[in-house]
Amino acid sequence: MKLLALIPARGGSKGIPKKNIRPFAGKPLIAHSIEAGKGSKYVDRVVVTTDDAEIAEIAKSFGAEIPVLRPAEIAGDKSPVMEAVIHMLDYLRDKEGYEPTHLLLLQTTSPLRRSSDIDAAVELFQKRGAESLVSMCRTENGLFTKDEHDVVETVYDGYKAATNRQMLPKCYKLDGCMLYLIGVNVLREKRSFLAGKLVGFEIPRWRSVDLDDPEDFVVGELIHRHASDIEDKINAFFV
Repeated sequence: MKLLALIPARGGSKGIPKKNIRPFAGKPLIAHSIEAGKGSKYVDRVVVTTDDAEIAEIAKSFGAEIPVLRPAEIAGDKSPVMEAVIHMLDYLRDKEGYEPTHLLLLQTTSPLRRSSDIDAAVELFQKRGAESLVSMCRTENGLFTKDEHDVVETVYDGYKAATNRQMLPKCYKLDGCMLYLIGVNVLREKRSFLAGKLVGFEIPRWRSVDLDDPEDFVVGELIHRHASDIEDKINAFFV
């Protein structure tokens, strides 16, 4: 496995200005993903795809590579991340002769991701003979929508399957997608991160923080600051 870790980080964040380089727990947000990738024993290179010169310089200062800036036409707020991924893969192949066998996509909005998560995910991917992998966390067994009049509609009612919690099937949701891992050939063919034989890698629910809004930043920093204590207290239940 020749594993490329790719971090998408465009400059035009609307929800939180300059989100990708906004300080989070004492360092720019993007730095957490760079360090997680560089700390993995399986990652070959850590590359950032960005259209923003300031993001590029900060990413370089934390050890990431910026082989080329992303063209403006694929860096808009409605531009699919897949376009940026294929652009970078093509550039590395055509300009450097570098072709990874697998791609690991690391979103900057998951700063509680650890290098050990990446390593464990790679090992699960290999053990299961997977073609793609996505991280997920446990969720409730009932899913609902609510319209502008607060009327609730059931999307999935897993509670019908059993009369008590112990008998319910385990349900999962994407965790903000800390990790996408996929074979490059599969990615190029299917143009999807969820393709072929897909396996799920479980992240503890308390660490499944996805920073989209200001409240996510505030709560995420609190969890990051007290992560060791939280983990110790959870583990104490099983001693």
